[in-house]
Amino acid sequence: MIKRNIFPYFGSKKERIFRILLSKKIEKPSGYKLAQLAEISYPYVHSILGDLEREGLLKDRQILDIKKLFNYWAEHRGPNYYKEYNIQNPKDALKTAKMEYALTGYFAENIIGNYLFPRYYQIYIEDQDRDKWHTHLVKNGYVGKGNVRIYLNDHHVFFEKHEVDGWPVVSVQQLIVDLIREGAECGEAAEMLMKRMYHV
Repeated sequence: MIKRNIFPYFGSKKERIFRILLSKKIEKPSGYKLAQLAEISYPYVHSILGDLEREGLLKDRQILDIKKLFNYWAEHRGPNYYKEYNIQNPKDALKTAKMEYALTGYFAENIIGNYLFPRYYQIYIEDQDRDKWHTHLVKNGYVGKGNVRIYLNDHHVFFEKHEVDGWPVVSVQQLIVDLIREGAECGEAAEMLMKRMYHV
């Protein structure tokens, strides 16, 4: 199953700003620092910060309500599209892949928060690698509804990617927003991660 956005990367620049604002490693970055880290123009950053202040989510680059900002981000957009595969040994397939990726969703939460059963292996990949991933996964299983989901986004989705138990995982803030978007028990896991990581 493939989900597509008519405008593949529309709005992705705005998501970059959310990732930086919600970073646990960067405290109250200046507008110019935000622009530099997001690789976008300062006027655009200034415009988005103004929008967030008018929404009551931000003041002088200080987040007023972390939970509301996460939910605002979650409503903004989602991954551009994904393709599903049914893989008999997904861990082996991922470990033998020689391409960049970052885990999110169920399995990523399982190795960080240990709340969700890892029913899906959801990964972000580089756009230019999608054909290589397709070939690699088909060799290890089948196309169609299954336990491995491939997501595309712009390269900034790998911002603050880190390793957990030898697995590449998206930033904490990206994982939380992806869990919120997934809903149901994933929403519960997102709430728990927010409490643990952001003390909200």
